[in-house]
Amino acid sequence: MVIFKAVSKHYNGHIAVKNLNLNVKEGEFVTLIGPSGCGKTTTLKMVNRLVEPTEGDILINGRNIRDTDPVALRRQIGYVIQQIGLFPHMTVEENITVVPTLLEWPATKRRARGHELLDMAGMDPVIYANRYPSELSGGQQQRIGVLRALAADPPLILMDEPFGALDPISREVLQDELKSLQKRLHKTIIFVTHDMDEALKLADRVVVMREGEVIQEATPEELLRKPADDFVASFVGKSRRNDSKLLIVEQVMQPNPVTVLPSVGLAQCLTLMKRKRVDTVLVVDEEGVLIGGVSIETLDREHQRAYRIGEIADHNLVTVLNSTPAKDAFDLMVGDQLKYLPVVDEHRHLRGLVTRTSMVNAMASVVWGDEND
Repeated sequence: MVIFKAVSKHYNGHIAVKNLNLNVKEGEFVTLIGPSGCGKTTTLKMVNRLVEPTEGDILINGRNIRDTDPVALRRQIGYVIQQIGLFPHMTVEENITVVPTLLEWPATKRRARGHELLDMAGMDPVIYANRYPSELSGGQQQRIGVLRALAADPPLILMDEPFGALDPISREVLQDELKSLQKRLHKTIIFVTHDMDEALKLADRVVVMREGEVIQEATPEELLRKPADDFVASFVGKSRRNDSKLLIVEQVMQPNPVTVLPSVGLAQCLTLMKRKRVDTVLVVDEEGVLIGGVSIETLDREHQRAYRIGEIADHNLVTVLNSTPAKDAFDLMVGDQLKYLPVVDEHRHLRGLVTRTSMVNAMASVVWGDEND
């Protein structure tokens, strides 16, 4: 899709990008990351000729960009920047369809495309199409900037720190939306960021740059596990790349799940669930041996015919031993779409409970390390 061949850029004796060789595949999401001044934005801007390479060649779908008029080239490439650059005197719909207008699409086609994209972003066209940028929040304005880049359906989109000025919540929402859109539309995206978490979350491949050169290009997983050198390791951060393994279920489970005896009445159980703020209880006998489980849905469905919890307990719960590798438990939960897994010992005594939340917490603290390290 996009090939950099020995590309360099010099500014008054300063080398901003040096002998860059990079191949971005069709449909790939590639992030360029590195410290300030590393050449990532210059690299991005050379693709649409906002910056002209000093040496080397850049090919898009096999064609050298030098052979295409810069204005025509830019109309074929989506471009999103942090400052957004919406036109204040234009409506949202007009801002989205700027490039289709320049390409002389018919008005009905432009309007349909604008409404289609607003729907795709969860913004009702009836409400937003005729508003002006000043009537939108920062996050909404940035959405419009992304939609504008998609309007003419370009195969390639360049993004230069598009979410850098947003608050953390808006930023995370837009990251999720962008990744979802990219998967649905199969666009090729080259994305510049200074935020390693953002790069790891979004990218199929991360390109780490320093002083105009590529130090490492790798998948997020490869980058975390095998940084190329001390610079990359430091830039990625110890907290993200601690490669300790999740050990056993006992280390990640919740040790004191809510339990009841089979003789407990339904109303009493419901009161306990309300007090403990849980939607499921585990049923054990006097020795602590697991008998089954009861969910709030079962209680609601069976409350008129039964009196004791033991009468309605599910005796077919999937369980794991406390010595089970935690990764196996996680795979089981995902594969069987389980909300939780009771943990038992070899004599079926209840030892704890693994939930999706407890597994996430374990992965955060055990796999990637303590953020304070």
